[in-house]
Amino acid sequence: MIPFLVQRAEKKHRPERKGIDSIIKFSYMGSSDFEWGALPNSLGVIRKNINTYTYLDVPIEGKVVTVFCPEDKKSLMETYLKELGECKHHLKEGSYFDSYLFGRDNVDTDLWWDLENFVIFWDKDNAFEKEFKKIIN
Repeated sequence: MIPFLVQRAEKKHRPERKGIDSIIKFSYMGSSDFEWGALPNSLGVIRKNINTYTYLDVPIEGKVVTVFCPEDKKSLMETYLKELGECKHHLKEGSYFDSYLFGRDNVDTDLWWDLENFVIFWDKDNAFEKEFKKIIN
């Protein structure tokens, strides 16, 4: 599983918004690959296959990342996150996951969405997870 289009975002309560946008503020990525329906298409695939999805907490570099992924990708997640954090893959735009893990920059990003592998992950947050579970279905 190789990442390429990883959307950066921030967990943010925004009651004036509807749906997933009410709990997630997406970053502007700067490439057209992220435009023209990439997020809604990925969300559509996830919702179509929602019964195959699971939640998984992955400890990495002293942090805990919650991953929402298909059950059959669960065993790949630790390696996937480690490689993403070590910048081992060429992404269309930077994920800043390495900055989150290693505290290199003051970045507001605390949620990532792999648009092509249909995986969403975030800095562990039980309150956010509860809201996410309500909205994703």
